[in-house]
Amino acid sequence: PGKTAGTELIARLHHGGFDLIATHMYVDASEPDPESGVRREVPLNPRHSAGIDFLWEFEGRARLGLEAFFTGRQSLEDSPYLDQSLRYWLFGVIGEWRVGKARIFVNAENLADYRQTKHVPIVRPSRAPDGSWLDDEWGPLDGRVFNAGVRLRF
Repeated sequence: PGKTAGTELIARLHHGGFDLIATHMYVDASEPDPESGVRREVPLNPRHSAGIDFLWEFEGRARLGLEAFFTGRQSLEDSPYLDQSLRYWLFGVIGEWRVGKARIFVNAENLADYRQTKHVPIVRPSRAPDGSWLDDEWGPLDGRVFNAGVRLRF
């Protein structure tokens, strides 16, 4: 009974040590509402999402990347707070350096610290029809994320 249609666009521009990658996804997904039988948007499926990555390579010694991701509104099911989620952007950066046979990398995600819980609570004021105390997750819950590591080549 579900119907889905959509498009995906990926474009890449490479020039010298620079790469620019842009993506856009469009999804039109619908299903019958269990109560009324009338077609509705499938919950938790953004119609539009997009991303842009900018990568800069320093002649095999290092790489630096900047990224931004957009997530459009999503229909929500039985949320006591919103009928549709909020749109949001996520930003990140990654760096990698070669040192001999090792590659050292650092990565930072969600630099703007966007969190669903800054806008609406995740805990419901009363139980959902299925007995759950938690509302749907439609955006990041964990805030900024940082990690680093070493890759070894043998």
